[in-house]
Amino acid sequence: MIKAIVVILRIISQFFIKIKFFFIANLFSSMRASILLKKFVKVKFDGQDWIYKWNNSAAVSSVCYYNPVNNYSDSDLFFYKYKPNQNDIIIDIGVENGSEIPEFCKAVGASGKVIAVEADPSCCRRIKKLKKILNLNNLTIIEHAVGDINKKVKFLQEKEELQNRVMDKETDTSDYIEINQTTLNDILKKLNLKKINFIKVNIEGAEINLLKPLYENSFDIQNWCIGCHDFMGVNFRTYDYVKNWLINNKYKVFNYEPQKNKTYWRNYYLYGSKI
Repeated sequence: MIKAIVVILRIISQFFIKIKFFFIANLFSSMRASILLKKFVKVKFDGQDWIYKWNNSAAVSSVCYYNPVNNYSDSDLFFYKYKPNQNDIIIDIGVENGSEIPEFCKAVGASGKVIAVEADPSCCRRIKKLKKILNLNNLTIIEHAVGDINKKVKFLQEKEELQNRVMDKETDTSDYIEINQTTLNDILKKLNLKKINFIKVNIEGAEINLLKPLYENSFDIQNWCIGCHDFMGVNFRTYDYVKNWLINNKYKVFNYEPQKNKTYWRNYYLYGSKI
């Protein structure tokens, strides 16, 4: 019954968006989000993005049907082997719209730091809004793709923004923009970071290019959480490389458990804890 109501509310909201009655769409989107989260959620379209606010948290999305439960649903995945503490330094690479950012910032506290690295300009715009809405003073936003060298790269722009990513040579489309790419080495040097407690990576198959130029001995990186993307096809197979890289750099390696077919993409997350 609840699922049917949620679907109906989404359809109604999208109808009013189509005829540009956004104030009514806001109402139905608020009802939908409140049902999903089981607490009151205020939703407002600001002309570009959809702003969701509840209690002491928020989300900024490209759609009227965002599920605010997503702000919490992957905490068990990201913090499977390491849960950040107060004063920690977290680097989050591949943030998208930053659904996990509020929880990351809470975890490290006012004296900690969260560095959000995101390539997509639209996502960066939303993260900046999120930072302002929640007064996330411990959040730093870096607008760059991360790869093996510093250069301009083509960045895929999908209509639904689900798999926007740095394009490989096999991708044949005109739907792209050019953005700046830098190395993780250079990011860490510019931020003057020597010790990093936790790095989370989800960059749609570019994991190898991120790790290749990283001089591990130059930085004290304690814990990794890396999403590999073998499930996306032959051109995205990175799991074995990432696992070997972690082992060769003296990390104890873990898989996410339990392995499930329903959420198969979680099966490709790897974790490294410094030995």
